[in-house]
Amino acid sequence: MKKCAPSFKDTWVWSPLLIFAILICVIHLTGLNAQLFLFFNKAHNLTGDRFWAIVTLFGDGLVAAVLLFPFLKKRPDIIWSVLIASLLYMIILHSLKRIMDVSRPAGVLSADTFHMIGQRLTKHAFPSGHTTTIFTLIGVFAFSFRKNSIYVWVFIFALLVGFSRIAIGAHWPIDVLGGAFLGWFCAWLGVTLADKSQWGFSRTAQIIYGIILLICTIDLLFLYNTHYVLADPAKWIIGGICLVWGMIEFYKVFQISQ
Repeated sequence: MKKCAPSFKDTWVWSPLLIFAILICVIHLTGLNAQLFLFFNKAHNLTGDRFWAIVTLFGDGLVAAVLLFPFLKKRPDIIWSVLIASLLYMIILHSLKRIMDVSRPAGVLSADTFHMIGQRLTKHAFPSGHTTTIFTLIGVFAFSFRKNSIYVWVFIFALLVGFSRIAIGAHWPIDVLGGAFLGWFCAWLGVTLADKSQWGFSRTAQIIYGIILLICTIDLLFLYNTHYVLADPAKWIIGGICLVWGMIEFYKVFQISQ
């Protein structure tokens, strides 16, 4: 099942990184970060709160893990790549959050000047963790399938999830762009490193993934608090579908040697 990892010379690897980096520099140099946040934060006026609560749910680390369960048998390479990429980005992400210690909108702006959904967070803004998570997941999918149609649609979806972090009042635009850069880069690294290790594609690895993802799915369904009550129905639907589908795939893994 070894795949040919994308080269950093490939346009669809480096071009998003270049665009994210340019936008970060432009926003920082022009001082438009707060103004853009206040403008885009009004998106709830067009859609309502529930829409953005559901969209932002896909950037949650546990939800992202559960979404991998259905790929257990047919594409363990994707799970292996995401696992490696996630370990990389978590080290970088949490280091940057604590070193830079950027205040979130709720830690700078008065509550009556912007709209906020969910938990009130004030610290460790840069980069956005939800955005990093979704761009890592989507990046691995894009680099693994390498089809233009898939690339375009999943990339747009990742952008929407990243934008939701502004719409719900949790992050500045620069935080989102920083998370997108980090997630996309780590996704490429994850796919590249996973391609060099056959163990991650083995049946033993699949069984380990299956146990971990089953626990994650049960946690999501019955214990986990996303802090977005409006998104709870979507959480249960995602968890329920992935539990049934994932268990079918898990069963197939055990049938391989029989």
